[in-house]
Amino acid sequence: MSGSLDGKVAIITGAAKGQGLSAARIFAEEGARVAMLDVDDAALAAATAQIGSPRVRVFACNVAYADSVQTVVKAVADQFGQIDVLYKNAGTNFRCFGPRDDSQDGGTHEVTEQLWDLSTRVNRKSVFLIGKHVLPYILERRQGSIINVSSVAGPFTGAPNHVYATAKAGIVGLTKALAQTYGPDGVRANVIAPGVVATTMMDRVLNDPAAKESVENRNPLRRLGEPEDIARVALFLAADDSAYVTGSTIVADGGYLVF
Repeated sequence: MSGSLDGKVAIITGAAKGQGLSAARIFAEEGARVAMLDVDDAALAAATAQIGSPRVRVFACNVAYADSVQTVVKAVADQFGQIDVLYKNAGTNFRCFGPRDDSQDGGTHEVTEQLWDLSTRVNRKSVFLIGKHVLPYILERRQGSIINVSSVAGPFTGAPNHVYATAKAGIVGLTKALAQTYGPDGVRANVIAPGVVATTMMDRVLNDPAAKESVENRNPLRRLGEPEDIARVALFLAADDSAYVTGSTIVADGGYLVF
């Protein structure tokens, strides 16, 4: 490993599984001290055991609620003494394999107001909340990297999940505003827009061989993304290798948008 994150402290949300877990492992291997945030205590315990690094600490946090976020961010700053990188990975699409019901995202005429509020809180408001409470610590050091996670669905393509698509498009707008406002203070803000990645959020595709093959065939690389593919993009944005990159959206979709 190159040690590209030596001396840095990174917060990763949604860190117990998938892309967040891969990023936590890679960031620690690259020298960062990592605060892994997730709402799932048991999954966090399993994740830190799997990584097995003294550089990693876990914090139970529901990033959709201000009190939880504020308390945990202060705890991270108190324990580590600084915050340099914020990787906001937490989110979900509120869709399950099988028939749709009112607990799931869908078309505008199908979605309940309750589901709209819940999905918006988890997928968009959480991005605002964690950024709001971490930014003072980053601004204090006059350097840092904020990495938000959007999607190709919403900013670039239509999507059957209208609430999710709305939230993910909004994240791109927020990130550009962050880059413009805080750039003079040495803070960079960028977006990763993944395509279809093999995580539990994509169980509807992974559990349907025909759907999985269809998605793979629409991708020039003829495969789904892996969590590590996205984590490697996050590593680039977290490290000084991307020191002149801000306000950008990096699409990591295996070429899906080419089609």
